[in-house]
Amino acid sequence: MQPLMEKNHMSREEAEALLARNGEGVLSTNGGDGYPYGTPVNYILMDGAVYFHGRPAGEKVDNMARDPKVCLTVTESGGFEITGDKACNATTVYESVIVRGRAAPIESDEEKARVLRALAERLVPEKRGAEMPMASVMRTAVYRIDIDSITGKYRRPMAGHRVVRIGWIRGGPSGPSRWP
Repeated sequence: MQPLMEKNHMSREEAEALLARNGEGVLSTNGGDGYPYGTPVNYILMDGAVYFHGRPAGEKVDNMARDPKVCLTVTESGGFEITGDKACNATTVYESVIVRGRAAPIESDEEKARVLRALAERLVPEKRGAEMPMASVMRTAVYRIDIDSITGKYRRPMAGHRVVRIGWIRGGPSGPSRWP
């Protein structure tokens, strides 16, 4: 294990807690051209597995059909810790988790509906109890990642150090927000 990983290693419970409180990550698949292929996905952790949805065709789907081994990376940024007066005296504050496993499509429409309902309720709570049309379920691909390993690490600020948040989302040094 790398020295910082030993010192800043998350327990399995901490890593699962980070996965449970988030819903977005980057899914990496093994591309047919030998390059990794990373795709942002919405996901949910439930029943001891990670589930995500998407279109039933595309590069990600082709990659998983050829090689089901995947990696999901989830991060939470806490900004930058200011550690001194020089420009380089700043350190990223973060928590991150890497899930490695094997992805397989869910074939049962009932199981897909259960996962999609849970995903919608988790990510958009006001959709709780809303109709889930079976026609939509049938044309949506849902995948289950059976987890082989979960690793997590963090960098938390030291007591007394100032932390500044990243400003690009809501404006900041680079100008107005890209998002409403």
